[in-house]
Amino acid sequence: MAFSAQPSSSSPYEFGYSNNAALGGSSWGMSSSLFPVPSIQGVDINGVFYQYTANKAAGDPFQVSVQNKHAEGNGYIFRETDDWSGGSGGTIQKFVPVPYSPLGYWGEGSIDTVGVGSVSDATVLYSYRFDPERVQQSQEAYDFSQIQSYDALSDSYVTASLEPTDPELYEWDPEEKPGDEEEDGERLEKALAASENALGIANGVTQSSVLQAMNNAVGMNTYYAASIPGGAYKETVSLSDKNLPDNKRAFRSLGQQKLHTDMVDHQYGK
Repeated sequence: MAFSAQPSSSSPYEFGYSNNAALGGSSWGMSSSLFPVPSIQGVDINGVFYQYTANKAAGDPFQVSVQNKHAEGNGYIFRETDDWSGGSGGTIQKFVPVPYSPLGYWGEGSIDTVGVGSVSDATVLYSYRFDPERVQQSQEAYDFSQIQSYDALSDSYVTASLEPTDPELYEWDPEEKPGDEEEDGERLEKALAASENALGIANGVTQSSVLQAMNNAVGMNTYYAASIPGGAYKETVSLSDKNLPDNKRAFRSLGQQKLHTDMVDHQYGK
């Protein structure tokens, strides 16, 4: 399974999915063969889609983790764990969006398991954006020996700006400034280009948010579909004798209390 990059009319980026990283086994490297682009320079990862089937018996503990090591540090740049413990196996599909990060930060990928069970029919795809301009700029060779030094004091525009200004020039006259319309057009073109870039970034963020919300909704279905055993709880305590006898000890205690009260009253002449 593979998806080719698709250009966007409102963004300089091309977007797409990588080839199946798990096609050759449970571990893989982030090589250029995974991405259908001319160069892996300028590639940013923004999400991981994976699908697999968990094979296990009901009740056995089993966890599956899809992960990538951090190429420039310790730990993982991406890790998603599914806990299958306490239930039977099955097939799962999930897309996990991540912040845009250069492909160079993504190290070796793998599918790790803990417990009793196995994984089959695995597919791991990386969602990415690709900037052809960054690749072109990185491949250009610069000859710094041809760079000439710049003397600001010899610049005619600088010296002209240092001269006294005629106040009459502040008065706007269309006939004296025929280049104003061209300058306005250039400013408008730059503004439109900036808005297109902003829309491209916003579209990427919105897509990631929508996919995250869809995954949350899918994850909640397990709780909504759960059934809790119930029913009537019958009384198990029974009385062998319905007649409760009098408490003779209580009668004796009351008799002693009355005798004590009578003695105290007699002492005080009551």
